[in-house]
Amino acid sequence: MPAELSITSNFTFLTGASHPEELVEQAQELGLPAIAITDTNTFAGVVRAHAAALDAGIRYIVGVRLVLEDGEELLAYPKDRMAYGRLCRLLTIGKRRTIKGECNLTIDDVAQWAEGSYLIALDISTEHISKLSAKYSGSLFVGLSPTYDGADEERFERCAKLAEKLNLPLIATGNVLLHKAARRPLADILTCIREHSTIDNIGKRALLNAERRLKSPFEMHKLYRD
Repeated sequence: MPAELSITSNFTFLTGASHPEELVEQAQELGLPAIAITDTNTFAGVVRAHAAALDAGIRYIVGVRLVLEDGEELLAYPKDRMAYGRLCRLLTIGKRRTIKGECNLTIDDVAQWAEGSYLIALDISTEHISKLSAKYSGSLFVGLSPTYDGADEERFERCAKLAEKLNLPLIATGNVLLHKAARRPLADILTCIREHSTIDNIGKRALLNAERRLKSPFEMHKLYRD
């Protein structure tokens, strides 16, 4: 069953350019039977996304993007209520360590609190993936996450080799920020606010194109044709 598993909504402050309801509605229009919204270190949009998915008649997958103190990233999806509770505890620990609005997590925290969750490693060192694999064998994937910067094929090849080396399955994501391409200008404005910049000086921090939009199963198969 095709599903988009890596989506950032506007509940990731000044980053995502679409509401959870818009993302769910667009997923339905594109023929996606399931969707997961994975905001950074928060489950804040879960209720609105779940309600919208019920109305749209598609499956909603609860998830979260865990961004660690060293910049490494992975996606986590609890399999049951107990696993969801552990991830909530993980986020609470991370937020209590730092100032309001931020979250300080380490790979050891994830290893301790991710029991019962599926994990997709997006940008993590081989050492840390190996640590998670030793504890969560069968629940860990290596994620392909495009940035649409012209270097994705080379990046995908490196990920595929890593997955083969560690005997882990690959999983494709769209790395979504927009429900439709028309939201790209808003995404750039949000970046300006976040980076304390003007639109004239945003430079390479702007989206390179509008490809980080939600895509249909056909478009995703085309993107990952190799």
